Amino acid sequence: MAKKNLTDYLEERLADARRSLALAAIDFSIPDEKILELRESIRQEAADAQRLKKKKSFLGFLGI
Repeated sequence: MAKKNLTDYLEERLADARRSLALAAIDFSIPDEKILELRESIRQEAADAQRLKKKKSFLGFLGI
């Protein structure tokens, strides 16, 4: 049950990060460095969510 809650939490953070990036791309007052940081945070959130999803599969403990 804890993994499901953690998965939901990570997916929410990923969705929030994507929304922030979309808003930053429209708002030209935000520096390019901040947009690059947002993109990197989205990549990290997606990697964390994917890694957690792999772990909860049947053969996840094998890294498959």
